[in-house]
Amino acid sequence: MALSLVRPVAAWWLSLAATIAYAWTGASLAGHNTAGLPWPWTGAALLVHLAVTLINAWQFPLRVAAAQWALSMLTGLALQTWATPPGANHNLQLYGAASVIGLALLTVVRSNVRARRQLRRQESLTALERSRRAVLEERARIARELHDVVAHHMSVVAVRAEAAPYRVADPPQELSECFTEIRENALAALAEMRHLLGTLRSDEQDPDSRYVPQPGLDNFEELLENVRSAGLDIAAEIRGVRRELPKRVELSAFRITQEALSNALRHSPGSQVEVTLTYGRSEIEVHVSNGPPAGPVEPRPGSGHGVLGMRERVSLLGGTFRATHRGDGGYEVTAALPLRSGGSEES
Repeated sequence: MALSLVRPVAAWWLSLAATIAYAWTGASLAGHNTAGLPWPWTGAALLVHLAVTLINAWQFPLRVAAAQWALSMLTGLALQTWATPPGANHNLQLYGAASVIGLALLTVVRSNVRARRQLRRQESLTALERSRRAVLEERARIARELHDVVAHHMSVVAVRAEAAPYRVADPPQELSECFTEIRENALAALAEMRHLLGTLRSDEQDPDSRYVPQPGLDNFEELLENVRSAGLDIAAEIRGVRRELPKRVELSAFRITQEALSNALRHSPGSQVEVTLTYGRSEIEVHVSNGPPAGPVEPRPGSGHGVLGMRERVSLLGGTFRATHRGDGGYEVTAALPLRSGGSEES
């Protein structure tokens, strides 16, 4: 039994050899009283051989256990046929029935354990794939939004370049050609952006949504009122000098605030929420903190990747991001977005 824990196959062969040795020893007692002698195993030997067989069946494929069971039965039949002392009490049938039941139960348990292990592995792979897909979807969404921002400025460049020569009386030929080249390059850039954007737009997207202007911090109060009407008590504060920011920064700040408030509404309905926008010299900081829910929260369906999307937006701008649980059961999100590229992300 001790050997079977480290060398199960060797232990099984040793147990079978002990069975044969016991049988031949019993056969040599033919001239003695052998009535009631257990055969071909003693009670203890039968239990040990059965246990060793099951240990092997647990560690090795089923065909190995089937081969060992068949070899044990054939050895027992041979000993019972040619080396049985008179009056011996045969227990081969007992071993056969007990081993079949044990192997059947062991097979069921092994199949259950294997299925659970595969299920956990599949769940892990599914979660990883879902996380990667969420990143790609968020990047595609950011790319579409940035397209709308950049396309507006490129359109202005093209129009201004086309109109510029008419603002000057008798402009030089070189100047007109320069403005024409600027306009052509701007239009070519717009065409390439629209072509690339076609591969990023989802099939479910509303075709009319591309004509809707992207939100910015000018829509900040409107966003707060919409969430207040849904049941959140929001206290908002704007620190620093409010001013116009780069479109990509305003869009990301708005989306991060929107997602943080959506998470608070979903996971902490009726809670107290504090929203702070801090305008700094080189960055803008968004801080959203909510308290615990006012009552029991029913699970709501959702993708579960809101924090991942916020982190991705901050990472693309080179800012810093932090999302943590509060000690009172609430949650807080802090994102610092640089007004120029650079910086690092922390999680």
